[in-house]
Order: sequence, then structure tokens, then C-alpha cells
Amino acid sequence: MYGMIARATVKPGQAAALQALLADWRATVRPTVPGSFLELVGNIAGNSDQVVFVALAQDRAAWDQLAASPEQLAFYQKFNAVFTAEPTWETVSMEITIQDER
Repeated sequence: MYGMIARATVKPGQAAALQALLADWRATVRPTVPGSFLELVGNIAGNSDQVVFVALAQDRAAWDQLAASPEQLAFYQKFNAVFTAEPTWETVSMEITIQDER
């Protein structure tokens, strides 16, 4: 899978706005991305203002298609408005393994 890991600090009072933006993204932008997509959103332990994101498309072509879309650009501009600064992020290529307990 191919995508990014990002970290950002949410502005005071903007946590609900962030959740609404993410819900809107899942409803409007995500359906345009071909194939599998993994999205993880959480906080740094003990600091709810520090948000961590993992977003992985099935492959680089799907990620590049998402990154080039006008819908993603519009989302990202709104997304950045709820943070104290632009998120820091790393582009990554990852394999995912989930082992069920038995």
C-alpha cells in the first residue's frame, strides 16, 4: 500500500470540525479512490490535541490519482484550517499484516 503518515496539532475548539471534515471526506472523496484504502486516525497518548493520521491507498497509482484530484485539494485546504500549522507528513510504502488471535 502507498500513502502517508501525518501529524498535526488541532486548534482549540476545532476537534468537532475535524471529525466533520473527515466524515465528509469518507462520504465524498473516498468513493472516488479505486480499490482498497486504509485510514487510521488517532491521538498521541495523553495529548488529545496531537492527531496522527495514516492514509494508504492500494498502490501508488491510486494514491497519485487521489493526490491529483480537485476534490482532495479542496478537502486538504479545509483540513489544514483546523490545525495550528500544516501537518507534517511522510510518504510511505507499507505492507499490512493483521494476525487474528486464535
